[in-house]
Amino acid sequence: MSLEKWVEYGWLKVEATSQDEIKSLLAILDRDLKGASVDAISEDRRFEAAFNAARTAAYVALRACGYRTSIQGGHHIKTFESLEFTVQADAKLVRKPKGFSKKRNAASYDAAGSVSKRELESVIKEAAKLRTRVITWLQKNHPVLAKSLRWFPLWA
Repeated sequence: MSLEKWVEYGWLKVEATSQDEIKSLLAILDRDLKGASVDAISEDRRFEAAFNAARTAAYVALRACGYRTSIQGGHHIKTFESLEFTVQADAKLVRKPKGFSKKRNAASYDAAGSVSKRELESVIKEAAKLRTRVITWLQKNHPVLAKSLRWFPLWA
């Protein structure tokens, strides 16, 4: 399987990106990671913010490769699955955010207060790790898109 095959299946479409788009997406990622650390917000909402940061990190890699998800059900999951082809993620790395997706859906649509402190800490940790991995990959594999962007570790 490949991203090109995904285009044939209609899961992705080819679309060029730019430094400005990547910079904007990374600003969204950082905003959501920062929001996930605000104690005054419910754990459910903080979980959603961290999940969104992880999804945006995966989307940055997909966009850097010149693809965009097609509008259809399951496009968030496809964004995470694309990490296998973009940053050469192993199955374990792809499975974690997919698992978080189910919890995010439950917290958003089914029951308030369903996110535990441990689950929240886990999604924040994984989102931060994915952020670092994608930025490192971006700088190595797409230096033109990373040019002029200043990165600093958000989480020490």
